[in-house]
Parts: sequence; structure tokens; C-alpha cells
Amino acid sequence: SVDMRNLTLGEVYDKWMSRNEHKLSKNAINAHNMAKMRFGNMAKVPIWKIKADQLQDWMDSIDLKPSSKIRLKSTMNQVFNYAIKNDIITTNYSQYIEIDEKIEKTGKIFTDEEIQTLWDNVHEPTCRWILILIYTGMRIGELLQMTSSTMFLSSNYMVGGLKTEAGKDRVIPIHDEIMPLVTEQLGRAKFLMRNTKGNKLTYQTALRHFDSTMEKFGWEHKPHDTRKTAVSLMHKAGIPIETIRIIVGHSGKG
Repeated sequence: SVDMRNLTLGEVYDKWMSRNEHKLSKNAINAHNMAKMRFGNMAKVPIWKIKADQLQDWMDSIDLKPSSKIRLKSTMNQVFNYAIKNDIITTNYSQYIEIDEKIEKTGKIFTDEEIQTLWDNVHEPTCRWILILIYTGMRIGELLQMTSSTMFLSSNYMVGGLKTEAGKDRVIPIHDEIMPLVTEQLGRAKFLMRNTKGNKLTYQTALRHFDSTMEKFGWEHKPHDTRKTAVSLMHKAGIPIETIRIIVGHSGKG
């Protein structure tokens, strides 16, 4: 029998489609197949490795109207649910994909005032790691993976990144300004991002902390805005686009 555990997103899609094809209209089948073409490199990744952050980045990178994105999300949702039914994965991360109703190409970067407010509240763990995100351009999911063995503090860098080819195991410089935060945050622990018990913070919990911090300051930001801010700040500092791309793990152009 085939080892279901390591099926890629594309393979799970094919299994799901062959199970449901007879119930679907021609239009529906075409729409799902179009969605599959949009999976891009993710189609080759084992579905159990695909987490919420990666799905969000995928959706953010697609240049379609919100209504079309909703259809894409629906296909992804059905594929993930099929994978759950077949014990390949336990969580449907696609349900957390956010689609901006307004077509905003840029997203909202954090203003200088907002960044200053975060510094003023740097004693709060969430403010601290939001600053780390802004100064490194990492995704939340990537920061959550950071451990004492992936951080080389004496050489001012860490190695991390989600498993897209461009993002994988990349060297992420640690800016001087956040060095004390990173050092203090890690302390003697294994994980950089921890809950009160010292265990690794989960993505859902981190998201909740992020949202409540935004609410507290009356800001409207999505976690992805920290990456956009990082790119914008590096751009302003005159860092070449190729270098920025390597640091934040963007593949291709744009």
C-alpha cells in the first residue's frame, strides 16, 4: 500500500479529485483544476509539512481578485479536509488563510511611530517578537522554529526559513538594534518563542497575541505586514533588491 503519510499536496489533490469527480459539474472540475495549477511549488511538498504561514504567503503572492482567491481557498480547504479524513494530517491550516477584501498590493507597513511604540513597550514579549519580525523579515512560522542551535549570536546571524526552495535554511542577519532583544529572549532556553511554561509557542497562540497587541494599540495590521515593513526598511537603507530577496527568502522576481 502507498505510504499516505508523505503524499504531496498535488498527490492528495489528485486522490481527492478522483474520489469526487463523478459528483462535480464540469465547471467545478475546471475551477478546481485551475486552482491546482496555482499551487506552484507547494504541489511538490508533503502536505503534512505545509503550515498556515506558508499557505498565507502563497495566497498573498497570487495576483487575483478576492472572489477568485475565495475559490482557491475553497479548493485548498477541501483537499486539506480530505487529508484529515485519511489521517494524513491533523489540522486544516487552510482555514486560517486570510483574503484581503480590498485589493491591496502593498499591505500596510508599520509606520516609524508604530515601530517606536513597540520599542516603548519592549518589556512585553509580544512587542519584542514583533520587533524581531520587523527587523529580520521573517514569517511568524519561521520565528517559531528558531532554537538555540539555529542561532549564532556571536556572529550576528541565525539560520532558518520555511521549506520553500528560496526560503529554506537561509542566513538571516541580526540587526544590532535587536541583538539585545534576541539574546535576552533566548536566554538559556531551547526555543526563542516560548509560552509561560517554557514550551515552544504554537502558531495559533502567537497569532492571538499578535492580534490582541494590534487591538490594544488600535492598529490594523496582519502578521505579514512585518515582512513588508522589513523589505521597505531595507529598501530605504539602500540594500540591493537581490540581497533583500535572499534575506527574506523570496523566490523569483517581484
